[in-house]
Amino acid sequence: MVSIGNAKARSACLGALALAPVLFAVLLGLVHRTEGVPNALGNDPARGSRDAAQLAQAIATWEALWSEIEAHGSRALRPAQSEPGQRPAGDTVFMRYRNLWGAIDPQVRIAFQLAAASSDPERKLALIAPFAQHAEPLIRLRAYLEQARIARRQGDLAGAERAAQATLAVAGVPERLKADAWLILADCAWQRGQGDTSESALDRAIAADPGFWDARRLRLELLARRLEGETQHSAACLERTRRLIEDLGALPTLAEDQTQFRDLADRLARTGPPKTLALVLAVGLGYRWAGDNTRAQATLALGEQVSGRLPARCEALIRSRIDRLLAQDGAP
Repeated sequence: MVSIGNAKARSACLGALALAPVLFAVLLGLVHRTEGVPNALGNDPARGSRDAAQLAQAIATWEALWSEIEAHGSRALRPAQSEPGQRPAGDTVFMRYRNLWGAIDPQVRIAFQLAAASSDPERKLALIAPFAQHAEPLIRLRAYLEQARIARRQGDLAGAERAAQATLAVAGVPERLKADAWLILADCAWQRGQGDTSESALDRAIAADPGFWDARRLRLELLARRLEGETQHSAACLERTRRLIEDLGALPTLAEDQTQFRDLADRLARTGPPKTLALVLAVGLGYRWAGDNTRAQATLALGEQVSGRLPARCEALIRSRIDRLLAQDGAP
C-alpha cells in the first residue's frame, strides 16, 4: 500500500490525478468516433444491432426518396392532401378545410366569429369558454384549439400546452383536425429549447395532415438548425436530411408558388454559406429547383469546405448525391 506520507508516492499520485482529465477526454473522443460500432467502449450487442437496423432503414428511405426525385423532380415531393379543396395555409384547420362545420348551430358559429373579430384576449376566451364542454366533439375541439392559440400569443406556454393536449384528447374527430394542436405543442417545445420534443410533435402534425404548410415550414427551420448545430448519429442525420429535402420540395408545391424555392434556399443560407453537407445539399437543391443552376452549382461546390461535421456514413451518402448533382447540367 502506498503511504500518504511518502513524498515520491504522493508525487506519483498527484501526477496520475493530473492525467485523469486528459484520459477521460480521450475516452470521450473514442466514444464519439466509434459511433455505430457494436461493443465499442461498453456498447452492448443489442444496442449495436438496433443502431444498424435504424441506419439500414434510414438508408432505404433515403434511396427511395432519390429514386422519386430522379424520376419526377421536385413534383415527387408534393404531399397528398386530404381533400381537393384543402388550403395549405391558414390560421386553423377550420380555415384550411372548406365547409368543415357543416350544419352547425348558428349561435355557436356567431360566437366563434365574434371571438375571432375581437382584439381583446379576455373577451375571446369568455366567448369560447362555454363551448369547451359542448356535447359536439368538433365544437369542443375548436374551443380548446382557440384557447391554445390565444395562450400561445400571450406567451403562456403552459396554458397553450394544456389546451393543445385537451384538443388532442377530444374523441370522435378525424386525426387530421388535430394537426394544429401538434403544431402548437411543437412551437412551445421549441421555445423551451426541447428540440427532440418539438421535432416529434411536428412529425405528428405532418403525419396527421401532410398538406399542412405551416407545420412543414416550422419543421424545415428546426431540422436545418439541428443539422447545423447538434451532434447526432448517422441514422438521425440521414432521416433529418431526408425530411428537410421533403419539406423543401413540399412547401412551394403546396403554395403553388415556385418562387418559394429561391426564398427558402436564401433563408436556409441567411447566415452565410451552409455549414454542413446536409445544408449544402438542401440549399443547392432549392436554387436548382428555382431554375438558378449557376448558383446551385456554386453552392454544391462548397461541400468540400464543410466535410467532417456530420457522422461519416451520413456524409458519405450526402456527398454521393452532391457529386451526382454537380455532374448534371439540369435539375434532377
